[in-house]
Amino acid sequence: MSDKRKLIKSVATGTLCGLLTGIILMCVFAVVMLKTSLLPSSVLDLAMAGVLGAGAFVGGFVSARMNRGAGLIAGTLTGAVMLSAIVLTSAFSGKADFSMLLPIKLAASLTGGALGGILAVREKKKIKL
Repeated sequence: MSDKRKLIKSVATGTLCGLLTGIILMCVFAVVMLKTSLLPSSVLDLAMAGVLGAGAFVGGFVSARMNRGAGLIAGTLTGAVMLSAIVLTSAFSGKADFSMLLPIKLAASLTGGALGGILAVREKKKIKL
């Protein structure tokens, strides 16, 4: 299989894993907010950017593991595709909110994906005695 096809397949799989992780984290976050009303609603937007970053981290990790290399590229592409999917879905649903938080979400998704990709390809060196 060519390298481009392998990269596209790993980014697609990583994106799906990252989006599913984000959905699970959002559900957990919603339950915590309902059970304990400790968090004000003004923190919600920043928390969702954090959830997006965490989902991109998992997606970038999965993508780089599948690609078996090029962790920075695979992770960053995964974060970019995740954010693009979220923005396009909200735009087509008619509930697009292009606020000042979009650059923060962009930075969170790209950074999370890149960190996940880098950590996935980092090899642990075995010490021989």
